Amino acid sequence: MAKESNKFQPGAILHDAIIGAFRSRGLGFEAWCHEHGVHPASARNATFGQAKGPKGRALLARMIEAAGEDIVEAAYRSRLAQHVSSLERGAA
Repeated sequence: MAKESNKFQPGAILHDAIIGAFRSRGLGFEAWCHEHGVHPASARNATFGQAKGPKGRALLARMIEAAGEDIVEAAYRSRLAQHVSSLERGAA
């Protein structure tokens, strides 16, 4: 079973990072869901933090592992930095 990760804050940035990580590995988010018997809406709910129970957290951990945790982390950090930068520019 995949190890639960607390490195990431669920939301749009994490969702995009996971989708990008799947794509970088030649996989599709929805294709992965179908191959693993997961409804895509359930997977999205997990990435956005709308499924916060044990099943949702376990599904999120499985997706991060399948997409490649190192790739997800790099994409997440990059997107987070872009978001912070855009906020800083808006405040200036």
